[in-house]
Amino acid sequence: MEHIVIIGNGISGVTAARHIRKLSNKKITIISAETDYFFSRTALMYVYMGHMKFEHTQPYEPWFWKKNRIELKKGFVERVETASKTLHFSNKEQMNYDKLIIATGSKPNKFGWPGQDLKGVMGLYHKQDLERLEAYAPNNNICKRAVIVGGGLIGIELAEMLHSRHIPVTFLVREDSFWNGVLPNGESQMINEEIRKNGIDLRLGVNLKEI
Repeated sequence: MEHIVIIGNGISGVTAARHIRKLSNKKITIISAETDYFFSRTALMYVYMGHMKFEHTQPYEPWFWKKNRIELKKGFVERVETASKTLHFSNKEQMNYDKLIIATGSKPNKFGWPGQDLKGVMGLYHKQDLERLEAYAPNNNICKRAVIVGGGLIGIELAEMLHSRHIPVTFLVREDSFWNGVLPNGESQMINEEIRKNGIDLRLGVNLKEI
């Protein structure tokens, strides 16, 4: 039986697995080093804000995977040997495949800033990022001020998250107005005012030089 292996259990990897199962009886394995089960990344902010627990972020019940004959493997793939179609894991295990789908997603963009790898400098994408955020910014006694670099959707979500725990936030946006590449000027200006009205130290037209 043809074995299809998918590295990454995010929305792309899981959607691929579901469609392959609908169309065939091939063996399917999903590999992830992040979590046991697929979860909704957009819900990470609500976990931090106390609106839900992490187990509530799973769109599918545990029985879903067995019913659909999708095998899940927890592990980190260190090397792909395409000639022999072999995956090499960090724990020295190996797995063979017939077709391989790499669906490992994205990661926060860094631009070679001095200090970008210091302790406490992080993005918000993985479950492990949420755990680090809980460690570095559990409250305003531990975290006296947070700085967010980047005026995208994740940036504004982080501002809301930290603000919900009364942590002072400085928000660095390189554009002249928040999301002005998407919104008309008037609406963008309204958002600037709303951000500042909530006590966020919004700084527009700035670029990070060093951490």
